[in-house]
Amino acid sequence: MYMKKYFTILAAALVSLSFSAKAQKVAGWEIGIQGEFGRDWYHKSYAPEVIYGDEILNFSSNRSWGAGFYFEKPLNTRLSLLAQGGYAQKKIHPQLFYYPSQTAAQSYTRELHHRVEADAGMRLYLNPESRLKFFVEGKLGGNIFLSIVQHETTYGDIVVKDVFGFQRVAPVASASAGLKWSRLTISAEYRDDLMVSKRSDEMSGVAGKGLFGKVGFAFLGGKGR
Repeated sequence: MYMKKYFTILAAALVSLSFSAKAQKVAGWEIGIQGEFGRDWYHKSYAPEVIYGDEILNFSSNRSWGAGFYFEKPLNTRLSLLAQGGYAQKKIHPQLFYYPSQTAAQSYTRELHHRVEADAGMRLYLNPESRLKFFVEGKLGGNIFLSIVQHETTYGDIVVKDVFGFQRVAPVASASAGLKWSRLTISAEYRDDLMVSKRSDEMSGVAGKGLFGKVGFAFLGGKGR
């Protein structure tokens, strides 16, 4: 509900402010690289008939990082179209995301989640005439759950290709605020899953949200107009 209200307000602001942009030279398109570092928080839910006992339902990643590319296309001095995509890795305490059946002798020390993420949206510059520009942006997209790698003390790394039967594709909404100077961009981004990713047996599911610091640098650009 919070994210829906945010995007409604942001969309109204983007429309009104874009029409007020002055007739100045519009910058050209940009392609850049970016990196991110932060943390994800997860909530696990179960079907009413499942007895889950003392299992932990709310937990976070130990760390989350990612790297990828972005594309920005200015529409006028205030408003830009954005698209980005990349790879992300989440380090999570073993067996919080899902606890499979196992023998008493098995012991897991590490769990890594590998994902691919992509989204698109719009960026609004609040002070387009300045060299140091402040902006807000909103995006919609999705992430693809590629695999889980668990490290077991006896057998080493074990790749879980079916990600324990969870949905692989999940829609995501994000909101960001940051600053841009020349080719450098620094921002903070909040993300929220738009649906619960359920297991194939529909007995359990996990939804996540995250907060990240991001740094981007444009290495290729087109001419302005």
